[in-house]
Amino acid sequence: MKPLWIAITLLSMITVTAQARDSRPGDFAYGIPLQTGGTAALYQCTLPDIVYRTVKRGDLGDLCVFNSQGEVVPFSLSRSSAPSPTIPESRKINLFPVSGSRVQESGSVSLIVKKGNGGSIVSVASSAPSTRPTRITAYLLDASSLKVPLKDLTLEWEEQSAGTAAKLKVEGSDNLEDWTLIVPSAIIISLRYGDNNLERRVIELNCSKMKYYRLSSASDAEIPRLTSVVARLSTSASELPRHWASGNTTRHSSRSGDYLFSTGGLMPVDRIRVHLPQENTLIQASFFSRATEKDSWKQGPSVLLYRLRIKGEKVTSPDIVLPASSDQYRLMRIDQGSGGIGKGLPVVELGWVPAQILFLARGERPFQLAFGSGKLGNCAHGGSTLFRQFSDQHKEKYVAEDAIPGPPAILGGKAALHKPLIPYDAETAVLWSLLLLGVGILAWMAQHLHRQMNSTKGDKN
Repeated sequence: MKPLWIAITLLSMITVTAQARDSRPGDFAYGIPLQTGGTAALYQCTLPDIVYRTVKRGDLGDLCVFNSQGEVVPFSLSRSSAPSPTIPESRKINLFPVSGSRVQESGSVSLIVKKGNGGSIVSVASSAPSTRPTRITAYLLDASSLKVPLKDLTLEWEEQSAGTAAKLKVEGSDNLEDWTLIVPSAIIISLRYGDNNLERRVIELNCSKMKYYRLSSASDAEIPRLTSVVARLSTSASELPRHWASGNTTRHSSRSGDYLFSTGGLMPVDRIRVHLPQENTLIQASFFSRATEKDSWKQGPSVLLYRLRIKGEKVTSPDIVLPASSDQYRLMRIDQGSGGIGKGLPVVELGWVPAQILFLARGERPFQLAFGSGKLGNCAHGGSTLFRQFSDQHKEKYVAEDAIPGPPAILGGKAALHKPLIPYDAETAVLWSLLLLGVGILAWMAQHLHRQMNSTKGDKN
């Protein structure tokens, strides 16, 4: 029975060692110092791009925060939430055409503006009628009744047989005298091309808050005759700035019209921007993604991509919106029925909103963000669950100060990115130990049975 007791003792030692194993800075490939000023309890910072290019897990499970003694400090990650399914509140805005001479600018036309209660515009008229042929040079929009910022404007206009394409500028004012340029140039368009309808009716205002707005032409072309303007109200704070990176596009070796590109990391991509190589290109494209090169392609959105010059104006397709995914490998398949894209490669850019890391300033400074590891420690699931619950419950009461990330430094190096031959996590270590123990017991039983059989044969002889 002595070998059995030895095996049981070894199993206990391995289990205790595995359970006591803590993450250490050397378990991670690289580290970034976090500069913290003051004596605040909570600090936060945006994850640098190099973190996404280095980590091995899409859930960011292989990063950790340490103090100067190498102790793990409580931290949590907050990722950008998916767009709200609720439709932002919309309001129709009263609009008033401003007429002027063909040689006059909209800003030089002298106007008589009558206001009603609360500053609302009642009527707009030119103070000096001109004998020259007139046209609509601008539109005044009355947003004085709206008390929240405006997200964007959606325009409707009288359709023309040849289609509509115009470049507009948007100015804002609180007194109808001093005007501020808000949007220097925005394309609106409504065209039919074969079976495809090409429309762009929305002008982004980036949460502007003015009482009055003025729409006028940003070029020498005439402004379309607007029939209505609807404003979408801003319902929440703007999201964090989106990061962009080139997708390193290459042609597929065996299929025409297929273009491969990779993020070069595990970024939670939710936008794709395509720059077509030649003007006057209009194509249908489908997008696919997969986590590894061995996985099957997953179907993504199918969209219309274009790069056109219409009435002297450049018109390009908007960014493609898709659910956030850390899939590293992506494919763009272009329908060759519309002639493809011609010579050259498309330039693909990938956008994502990086996660925020929030940590508790426990222990001695400086603190360090360590990332990139093939090992599993007590940082494997994104930090302290208890701290995450606390920070979620009290996020409005406790305001975190900003931590400034410094330049990355080597900790365990590239060797730390590989999975170890001997597991460090308790669950895997115990399973392996039980397997080895079972093999050892079977070997001991076989040896013991063999000795008994030999002993029985000896007694018979």
